[in-house]
This record gives sequence, structure tokens and C-alpha cells, in this order.
Amino acid sequence: MRPVHVSTRVSFSHVALGIVSLALLVPACQATGTAATGQAPSGTSITVGVVPSVDNAPLRVAVNDGLFRQHGLNVTIKTFSSLSPEVKALASGQIDIAAGDYVDFFYLQATGKASLHLVADGYDATSSIMEVLTEPGSGVTTPSDLAGKTVATPLAQLIPAGSGGYAHDNVPYSLETLATESVLQSDGVSPATITWKPTPAQNMIQELSSGQVTAILVTEPYVLQAESQLGAVEVLDSLSAETASLPLSGYFSLASYSRTHTPAVGAFQAALSTAQADSAIRGPVQAVLPSFTGIKARQASLVTLGSYPTFLNVGQVQRVAGLMYDSGMITNPLNINTLISG
Repeated sequence: MRPVHVSTRVSFSHVALGIVSLALLVPACQATGTAATGQAPSGTSITVGVVPSVDNAPLRVAVNDGLFRQHGLNVTIKTFSSLSPEVKALASGQIDIAAGDYVDFFYLQATGKASLHLVADGYDATSSIMEVLTEPGSGVTTPSDLAGKTVATPLAQLIPAGSGGYAHDNVPYSLETLATESVLQSDGVSPATITWKPTPAQNMIQELSSGQVTAILVTEPYVLQAESQLGAVEVLDSLSAETASLPLSGYFSLASYSRTHTPAVGAFQAALSTAQADSAIRGPVQAVLPSFTGIKARQASLVTLGSYPTFLNVGQVQRVAGLMYDSGMITNPLNINTLISG
């Protein structure tokens, strides 16, 4: 049986970057090292947008267990097939809070496409939840063996992947490519020697099996599926060395919403913190995954999970922005403190 840890699976799609400018940044998020506390006026409603996945499963746990109601909130979860329509719904006010990976939301903030408030940290890395895999006997056993090879990666979400669907100038275009290229460089392998092929996640295993690509860069539950179906073997753990314990995703609101709904945001933080603490035990997450994400019950019992932080560690989250700047994903440094305070 696979080792048990607690992954992020995200749906990916291209999105037009002409998102309306959002409101000013303001305070209303918990500080580093402190647990959230808060109570909203009874009957306060919040709509939260998600692409249902392992990383935001505690949100469903909180709803099912009545944790939001204990803090005066009526929370509705609105699901999306990809991050693009979710972000558009946030910009238009159809949802109040959006869950998603840090790389794409930070990209919007850093490029002036959005003005966001970081409400809560959602999901942090552990080993074996994001890997580069290949078939047994491929001859690719070390990161250096990937040089000159084609590797399928998840589709870009909000960051352009370059003309023709391939990465341009070797600049990462997703959380996955950012993390993987960082580890490759720490291993002395130039990412420029690898051809990255953005591919729908559901097609990756077939492309690996048919020889269309040499390796695949996948997150859970596709890591488990590739290992189970093909006996795929790990070439690289993308969340190791420099990227070990990297924060992966969080919850964001418009800055204007945070300013005008401070009690609601505080109550949301408090309830989510409790749910994330409860999710340190595998059972609550495992119970909601089949209905929430469509993962089969057996997969839910075996899938490797990352960690669910109970407070926002600004220094840790700043690592993501630092990697983005160092890689060329963003051209100006992004100070995470500006997303949690006015």
C-alpha cells in the first residue's frame, strides 16, 4: 500500500487576462503564528468558489460539520470546472471568496490584473503529491535523464504557456512547472533542455503509455492512477529540496470585500481553521472526497495528502512569490504582506 500523507489536484485551462481591476488591499487576515477567531452577525452569507479537489476538501468538511454556522455564517460552495470562470466570478461579485493555487493568484496581483486579499492558507506540500513519473524500463531514472525529453504537464490556468502550447523562453507557467524547474535546477539540470507539453490531466497517462511523451508531471490523484495502471516510477519529487513544504493554495477575496465584510472574513477564517485542524486526521477528508471531487472511494483511501495549515505563515507563503520572481514568472517582487494588510 502507498504511504499515507495528506495532494493538490487542480483543473487547468487558459483564460483571457483582461480581468477587471479589483478594489484596494485592506486588512482582515490573521497574522503569522496566530489562530483565527471571529463571529459574524447571525445569518451572514458567503459564497465560496472552488474547483473541487483534495486541497480544498476541508471547506466541505466545515460545511458538513456545521462549523461555519457556529460562527454565524451560511456558506454556499459554488463549483467550477477550472480556475478561469472561478476568477471571473470573483471579479464580478458572483462569489465572495475563491480557492486556488498561489501561483496564479499571485500572478494576477503582481501583473495588476487584480487587487486581492489573502484570506487563509489552504494547503501545503508534503512529499509524493507532485511527481515526474515515467514507465518502468524507459531508461529515465534520474533528473538528468530528462534532458532532451518531452514531459507532459498540466494545462496552464491563468498564465500563458507560450505560442503553440509549449513553454516559451523556459519561463514556468504553472505551480507545477515552477516547482519542478526549481528542483531540477537544484539538481544541476537546466529546465531549458526539457520540452514541456501542456496536456489535459486526464490524457497524461495514455500519452505516457503510448510513448507520445517520455514522462508526465502529475499531482494526486493522477500519481496514484499512473502508478496503479502503468507501474509508473518516480524520476523526481517536485516538492522536495528547495520546494519542500511549499504552500500550494489558499483562499482569496477582493480587497474591497475584505474591507467591508471584516467580521464575515474573520468568522470564515475561524471555521476553516477548525476544519483544517480536524483534517489532520485522514478520516474527514477521505469521507468527503468521493462526493466532492469524484475520486472513487478506494482512491480516496490511498491517495497521498498534503498538509492543511491552521494559520497563515506569511514567511512560508512569501517563498512562493520569491520563486516566481526568481524564475521570471513575475518581473517585480511581490510582498505578501500587502495582501493581508492595508
